[in-house]
Amino acid sequence: MECYEKVCDIYEKDAAPTSAKASQEGRALCDARLEKNIMTAASRIGRTGLAQSFLEKQPSDIARHVTMIRNCAAERNLAGVMSIFDSLRASGAELNAVVYNTVLDACVECKQLQTAESWMSKMKSEGMVDVVSYNTLIKAHLQAGAFSQAREVMEEMRTAGMQPNRVTYNELVNAMVTSGPQAEGKQVWDVLKQMQKCNMKPNHIACSILLKNLNSKSSESDISQTMSLINGMDEPLDEVLLSSVVEACVRIGKPDFLNNQLRQLMQNNNHLVSGSHTFGSLIKAYGHAHDMPAVWSCWKEMRSRHIKPTSITVGCMVEAVVSNGDPASALDLIHQLAEDEQCKDVLNSVIYCSVLKGFTREKNLDRVKLVYEEMQKRKIDPSIVTFNTILDCYARCCRMADVAEILLAMKQAGIKANLVTYSTMLKGHCQSGNLRAGFDLVQEMRTVAGIKPDEIMYNSLLDGCAQNNLPDEGLKVLQEMQADNVKPSNFTLSVLVKLMSRARRLDGAFQMVADLSRKYGLRPNSHVYANLVQACCYAKQLQRALDTLEEMVEKSVQPDARTYTFLIRSSLQQGQVKVADGLLRAALGLSGALPFLAKRTSVAVCQALPDSMLSEALAAMSLTNTSEVAAALLHHAKEQKPHLWVDADVQRRVVTGTLFKGHQVQSSGKGYPSRQPGTGKGKGKGFASRS
Repeated sequence: MECYEKVCDIYEKDAAPTSAKASQEGRALCDARLEKNIMTAASRIGRTGLAQSFLEKQPSDIARHVTMIRNCAAERNLAGVMSIFDSLRASGAELNAVVYNTVLDACVECKQLQTAESWMSKMKSEGMVDVVSYNTLIKAHLQAGAFSQAREVMEEMRTAGMQPNRVTYNELVNAMVTSGPQAEGKQVWDVLKQMQKCNMKPNHIACSILLKNLNSKSSESDISQTMSLINGMDEPLDEVLLSSVVEACVRIGKPDFLNNQLRQLMQNNNHLVSGSHTFGSLIKAYGHAHDMPAVWSCWKEMRSRHIKPTSITVGCMVEAVVSNGDPASALDLIHQLAEDEQCKDVLNSVIYCSVLKGFTREKNLDRVKLVYEEMQKRKIDPSIVTFNTILDCYARCCRMADVAEILLAMKQAGIKANLVTYSTMLKGHCQSGNLRAGFDLVQEMRTVAGIKPDEIMYNSLLDGCAQNNLPDEGLKVLQEMQADNVKPSNFTLSVLVKLMSRARRLDGAFQMVADLSRKYGLRPNSHVYANLVQACCYAKQLQRALDTLEEMVEKSVQPDARTYTFLIRSSLQQGQVKVADGLLRAALGLSGALPFLAKRTSVAVCQALPDSMLSEALAAMSLTNTSEVAAALLHHAKEQKPHLWVDADVQRRVVTGTLFKGHQVQSSGKGYPSRQPGTGKGKGKGFASRS
């Protein structure tokens, strides 16, 4: 704005006084381009008098008036737009559709939909409507979220003998895709079908719009239809669209789908890949698909063609190697690039941070320290993410007593601790059992940094209280959490159940879940119920555990393997063999499940139940006087689920009824006998080999 002021001041002080004299002499002091720029500057800062003076020099100059109309629209000055149009019309100039469309566009830019519709009616009556006019009005309706009205304008356009063009359809598709509601999303395919009926196949722009909307929540239908459109394009696939397809496949997050798409794309389009960005997208995609040979093949192909990788491409490569469990090789790659004159300048803290995260996941603190020292030697400035990652490694390794040097380095680098920093350190203190240090850290965060704890931090404190059996302190933390208006989650509920269970307050655990669920609108998930069941089993209250399981399936929450494991083992320990039998049958999808589970088979089945659970239960059942229950369970398992694996020794003894007869057996600690060398003659495959 200051520059605009100076331009106008200079013109009025030095140029304007001589401008009139120059005009009388038949010469122009400023050319048309300069006058247009001065006029624009005057309009932007509200010096309308100066801007108007240029129009008065040539009252019928359409180009000048169009410029002024656009300037007024940019300032949301619709009254000024209409005034300029009226002055142009009064000058007797021959108006055309460009002028009318400029005014219409100004109405849209000023978000005056009703005025735009009125102006459109005026244009129709004066015969000034063209395809641009309809596209502009359609855009106005789309901006207002009025999709049905936009489509009505398209129909009106056809009635007027004008066909919507690709711009029209692309605007409509883009608005519908980005709108969010599923109703509009479903209309997208109707619009695209209509487009194809008009002999217009979607182009690169339409396909790019659709690809940007694909993610892990997209339906199979949306994904397949989008890919079909791309395959059916008249235009050849270019590198930009190829990169968009690859990135969309990564966002969808389905490894098999990603592998298939990559294979199809690269069969016919390998020649398209020539840019570093596209190589980066492919490397990222192959990394997500866990296809490391393809990752390295892409990298070597790019390097062999002497294509210089950008920092983003290198970041994709390093992240792909690290995320597939090989941070050491990723670090070797960084060392190679550091020795390459062409590439050493692309290394940055983000790339190094990927390696730091890899070693952190391995709890390899020594390598983390070495990488950080290397960053210092190469003068690569660490970021807050760098320090948070290093602190995370200290936390995972329970070395919180040694973090002082890292905190000092942060201070020297002028980097302030953020919420993630404090959360990471708190997690470390709680895992190390130093809960007092955790509480002190939270107090420091409040008073020194002025940061309130978030849900993750409160959950860490609650978990620390549970680990150290400090229920009263945990309840105080919960009170603070609610006082800070931090909403608990299902994770919070599961930790609270663990806290109350370890303090032998089973009733309190159930009451807390009920109260918090009601207060915050939570729907307890499988983890919360699993902890409740575990608490009941530890308290030797099997019936209450079964009642909890019944409530769980009635609310369509599928029991996980942990829930069934606790219940089955607890039933066997308390001599409730038939209950254990009914639970196992429900989990495995066999007939004869407990009645309340048999009613909800689809919810009750647990696909993730470990193979060993059946063998463990059969062995424990055979220890009792109800070995016929074990025999029947084994028979039905073989008959209904032949793929199930059963320990060969356990299976043979259940069938022959000789388990524990005439020889000593040691317990494995899991409820069934451990194998003794030389006691079995089978090959250990049971009635189905373990795949």
